[in-house]
Amino acid sequence: MAEGVLANDLSKVSIQVDVLMKDPKDEDFRPPIGPTHPKYWKLKSLDPEKARRLQIQYSGVHRKQIRKTIREFDKLHALEIQH
Repeated sequence: MAEGVLANDLSKVSIQVDVLMKDPKDEDFRPPIGPTHPKYWKLKSLDPEKARRLQIQYSGVHRKQIRKTIREFDKLHALEIQH
């Protein structure tokens, strides 16, 4: 998931990326690191930005895929501004 967060002074949009997983047997998507994961308690002690990075790291999603998602988000955002 990619979400844009507008700065307080409305000068820019920051993009936050969250990765969720879904196994074939699951009905819903879930974070890569859940209560049974060995890094769960480390995750809970981190600030939100570092926790998000750790979730992405353990998701198996490659940086190239994240960069592509951000480029697509930027294109959609640019189109939205034009209208």
